[in-house]
Amino acid sequence: MGNFLVVVPVMGAATEAMRLFRAGLDAAREIRSQVPSSTAESEWAWAASFPRQNGSGYPLVTDTSTGSWLLAVGTWFHRDGYASGAESWLLRRYLEIDTVRLARELEGFFVLVFGDARTREVRVLTDIVGSCHCFRRSFSNAMVLSGSSLLLASLGDYKLDWVGCQEFLATGILYEDRTCYQEVRKLSPASVFHFAAGSQKAPQRYWQAADLKPETLVAEAAINALWDRMTSAVKGIHRLHAKPVCDLTGGYDSRAVVAAFLGAGAPCATVVSGPPDSADVVISRSLAQMLGLPHLYHEPPKQISFDELQASLPLTDGEYDLIDYARIEKMHRRLSEQFEISINGSFGEVARGYWWELLLPRIGARGPLDARKVAQHRYAAQSCDASIFPAGNRLDLVDHFAGVIHRTNAGLLDFPNTFQMDHAYLMMRMQRWQGRIASSTNQIWPCLSPFMFRSVLETMLETRSLLRWRSLLIRKMFTKFSPRLADHPLEHGFPAQPTTWKNFYRFSPIVAYFGEKALAKVGGKLGLRRAVRYNTTLRPRLQLWRNEQVRELLRPANMKLSTWVDSVALENFLRRSEKEDFSFGDQWGRLLSLECALRVAMPTRQRWTA
Repeated sequence: MGNFLVVVPVMGAATEAMRLFRAGLDAAREIRSQVPSSTAESEWAWAASFPRQNGSGYPLVTDTSTGSWLLAVGTWFHRDGYASGAESWLLRRYLEIDTVRLARELEGFFVLVFGDARTREVRVLTDIVGSCHCFRRSFSNAMVLSGSSLLLASLGDYKLDWVGCQEFLATGILYEDRTCYQEVRKLSPASVFHFAAGSQKAPQRYWQAADLKPETLVAEAAINALWDRMTSAVKGIHRLHAKPVCDLTGGYDSRAVVAAFLGAGAPCATVVSGPPDSADVVISRSLAQMLGLPHLYHEPPKQISFDELQASLPLTDGEYDLIDYARIEKMHRRLSEQFEISINGSFGEVARGYWWELLLPRIGARGPLDARKVAQHRYAAQSCDASIFPAGNRLDLVDHFAGVIHRTNAGLLDFPNTFQMDHAYLMMRMQRWQGRIASSTNQIWPCLSPFMFRSVLETMLETRSLLRWRSLLIRKMFTKFSPRLADHPLEHGFPAQPTTWKNFYRFSPIVAYFGEKALAKVGGKLGLRRAVRYNTTLRPRLQLWRNEQVRELLRPANMKLSTWVDSVALENFLRRSEKEDFSFGDQWGRLLSLECALRVAMPTRQRWTA
């Protein structure tokens, strides 16, 4: 299923809540062009499920003996071999056992919503990282749940969340439970939520990182465990979807996924996107040819029209750069015509010591993570014109993200700093950035990464730090289980295998690789990084400025954002953005995206509240 809407009324407000549900269906039809595939209506809850754009997904199911129901978003797997499509079985399982226990039996990318007629309450299960997005909004007469923050915003008056909006405009990502609207909040990961009589009870966590045992998986045991769990996840995926297409680039993570498909005996096709002469495309093509796999090449569009941006808005809710996502959407629409599911290598970086260079020279030491250093060099590292934010409400992004990291890692301060880095990365960046892309794409067709399965993720998090540093765990796994993939060069020219005295000469390209990184770092300090970013955004920005609809949309006096930002600075920002030598093209794209969302939400809201 691609999306859903659930309304839980307060006691005695069933009529008003039913009207809110009807308004939500109308909003879904107008904003998202969605018509429900199934509904459930009662005095204690109203629910609707919506199919994906390619028609896949499963409607809401009902238990005839109790009147309880279930709607499932995303793709779920049960340890007994059941998976998406077996929702009737999953509902029966829910009625038999404790909800927290059920959640611990599941893996995948999902939001599960159970309407329990026995207790007249709605229970929601989120996946362990919260990648499959679910939002809530409280009204005086009901609690409303949906996979769309934009739909919830459109149902009534709202105020912009100045913290969420600054996060998004400055970095392209929203954090913690924030959306761009104060009244709309995201449900947290790895939790069971209880909604009854229009209110929310305290959620129950069914999984938390503090229960894991980092540094306990070592050597061959870790390598074997990761391979076994990766191939087991792939087998489950392939039983459900016999025609998958896997991303395949010049890097480690997508290569590891393809290796797991081959190791599991699960046929797959591969796809790559990028400039035709890029290392990703060249390496991907040669890998697929060597392995005898069907291979597709998707050339990124050179231009993005305003109509294409508007078509992407209902998928992203305006919480992702529409210019960037329009490219992603175009590729996935084409692929969904030939295949059943898109497989990617997201979360694979957890096996490779991602961002751990910031921990040198104390990698793996126990004690609090240097949150301010991580915030400065990773979460607040993008160039941003902060002048458009009112001085009184302007965030110090480094201080802000240091605080987010501290809150995210509460209870983990005595764990290894590598574990804390991984946890912050998963619960901050992957939940909200990767999760937004995945939640948007899931509305087109199924998408999944084997690396986010709980069994795989736990294996990576419990593996000894020294084995994961510099991608050693993945390289050793390739060497043992997929030697041909280990021997083939990566995008930077050296092989995907550990360095030995027999092959050390093949790693000479690594000198140039780290040299380029050092130059890029120096260039960033000298202001040269902005020029590189400008080149990637020049064409769509200037091309879109020539569109009369865009010019009207971004006329400062008429903008919905103009009452929230510094109007003088906004006008100056937009005037400069029409020129070629503009340094904040990404920020401009996000501002355009948010303004598009507000233009959709405001008129719809006025209709329902008139």
